[in-house]
This record gives sequence, structure tokens and C-alpha cells, in this order.
Amino acid sequence: MISVLETAYAPGLVPPEGFSPAGQVTFAHLATAPSFTKTRRSSAQKQGIRYEREVQAYLSGLYGLDYVPSPWIRFESAGRMRFCQPDGLLFQPEKGRITIVEVKYQHTPLAWWQLLQLYAPVVARLFPKQLWTLDVCEVIKWYDPSITFPVRPVLAAQVHMPIELFKVHIYRP
Repeated sequence: MISVLETAYAPGLVPPEGFSPAGQVTFAHLATAPSFTKTRRSSAQKQGIRYEREVQAYLSGLYGLDYVPSPWIRFESAGRMRFCQPDGLLFQPEKGRITIVEVKYQHTPLAWWQLLQLYAPVVARLFPKQLWTLDVCEVIKWYDPSITFPVRPVLAAQVHMPIELFKVHIYRP
């Protein structure tokens, strides 16, 4: 089976405005939060942040120390240093698997871009493919199958399910 990470590049797709893919990552390491993090948010963003807090508590309770919420990663790409912050990394050391988690209030194509064009290349540099297999999961409250999406997502009963396609897990607290 071909992994979603091996087919992440989709010719003809245009990234959302303001989105900057990782590109060729030459260096990555875990970091502390940079000083430039946003503090001003819209009401929709605040709703998403509240939902993300609930999901983080749920996943931390479910997976314990195997789940790392909101790690900051500093990386180099195209000769410049950047930061990114996936919503979570779920480690399954016994299987050599890491699931990159992105939490969204509702299913959105932005999750595909973030997971596969930004976080996956960075996490792959941080945790080499010789040792780890990566997969991705968008955790959402609302799923609308009519939303135009770059790939056909697979609904997953659990975040840790070893599915080599773009997983979507619906969590409603």
C-alpha cells in the first residue's frame, strides 16, 4: 500500500493564502515557543482553541505519556530557520509509529496542507524513516463530506489506528 506521505504532493493544488509549505527540510529539532506567537484571536478562533483544549485533554488522558501535545519544532528549509507546531504527536514505540495530529473544529482542506506539506516533512527530519513510520490524523468535531478535499479521507474510530491514508477522527466531547 502506498502511504499518504509518499503521495503528499498533489500537482495543480494551490496552497491557501499565507501558507508556506516546509519544502526540503535540512535540519529540525524540538524547541521552546518563539516570542512571536499570536495572542489576538477572532471568536471563531477562540471556539477552535476551546475545542482543541478539550481534544488535548482527551488524547492526553487516553494515551498518557505517549501523546505529546503542541510541540514546537524549529527547522531549516531553503536556507532559513522557521518554526512549526503540530497540535500533537502520538508515539507508538512498540510499532515504530508516530501519528501527527491536527485538531480542527470542522473538517477543512487546510488540515491536509498543514499535516502533509508542513508537519510531515519536518517530523520526518526529526524522527528518521529508518526508525519510524509516520501517519497523520485530523481530529474534528464536525465532518462535512461535501467539502472539497485534496484526497479522500478515511474516518478512523481511533487516532492510533494504523491507517496509511489521510485519517479523520471525529471527537465530540
